Amino acid sequence: MDRREICRQVARLHISCIGQGFLPQLGERFLALMYEAIDECDDSVLIVSMEGKRVVGFVSGAIGMKPVYTRMICKFPRLAWALAPSIFKPTRIRRILEIIRYGSKENDSSLPHAELLSIAVDALFRGQQRADGLYSRLCEYFASDGQDSFKIIVGKALQPAHRFYTRMGATPAGETRVHAGDDASIIYVQQLAR
Repeated sequence: MDRREICRQVARLHISCIGQGFLPQLGERFLALMYEAIDECDDSVLIVSMEGKRVVGFVSGAIGMKPVYTRMICKFPRLAWALAPSIFKPTRIRRILEIIRYGSKENDSSLPHAELLSIAVDALFRGQQRADGLYSRLCEYFASDGQDSFKIIVGKALQPAHRFYTRMGATPAGETRVHAGDDASIIYVQQLAR
């Protein structure tokens, strides 16, 4: 199966599992393009769990989003087509700009530059340790890249996610607000064994 199809499946899984966030509002085409860029960049990774030819789980991570955004801009015709439905929705445009600003602002020096961006497992495949395995593979990726930790941004209301990250060994390190008017999110830090 080609990587583009895998990224389309990841986008659909993102929408079905992480539907309460802002990114799913931008649609499957946008998310597929974003995950392609994450998969292609040297400082980011997309790890998938497959069942036959079906993506049933994924995790993505990056050491900064600027290269990912640059890669997406290099695919401008597809990016424009993916964002076309949002052009006349000022709230979406504002939130897109907030994400770009958040992703490109200088990192708090006390926090890791590496970040877990998203993780999801299809509801039919939960309870099989797939999320644990994906998380462990991301830890291995960051450790092999010389990182000693990574951060995770989690909305306060996402209690199952808080329990998962705590169980995996991440510890709360602060709060942040990606979008104006939204509740603050908790920043977790996962230390990596060296």
